[in-house]
Amino acid sequence: MTQIGRLKINWTGFIGAPGFTNLYFRDFSEGELTQAMADGFTAKTDIWLDAWVSSLPSTVSILVDPTVDVVNAENGELESFMTVSPDTSRTGTGAGTYAAPAGACVNWSTNGVENGRRVRGRTFMVPLTSAATATDGTINTANLNALRTATATFIDPTGTGDLGVWHRPTATGANDGAWYFVTAFTLPDRVAVLRSRRD
Repeated sequence: MTQIGRLKINWTGFIGAPGFTNLYFRDFSEGELTQAMADGFTAKTDIWLDAWVSSLPSTVSILVDPTVDVVNAENGELESFMTVSPDTSRTGTGAGTYAAPAGACVNWSTNGVENGRRVRGRTFMVPLTSAATATDGTINTANLNALRTATATFIDPTGTGDLGVWHRPTATGANDGAWYFVTAFTLPDRVAVLRSRRD
């Protein structure tokens, strides 16, 4: 049995809010999730989110939830909770207007294979301010470079709370869920449109 942690990021301050982003983590060992893993991943997530603040509209706030869900990776059952101490709510500092469903998408890659396909994940960072985009509708080069640098640091494995992709069980009651660490990412130079706040 492998436990994984689910950390939720809450988004507010825009049409369609509230929204949330789920991130999943653990370390290289098997078995139970530890407080050290939860604390380590929370700290890494806070640092990563700080890099996004200048790309977010000034009305948008993001806050890491202080409660971590402890989930059984194989069957998807919620087993318990842990408490962490994230930074306080951060508000965007980006100038300009914005479209509520438009932003960036980070694609996560793993070395896992399930049902003949490589296990991948994605996280939408929406919305972004117009100041974070270029005149051709792509993401501003300075913003993009800073976000890519921060994301590379975010996925660098430390052995204490590392990002991964959870392949959920195929059906209720099944025990074929699996857990894989993120080994690489792409943050494309184009605006992504999020049709739902559910990640």
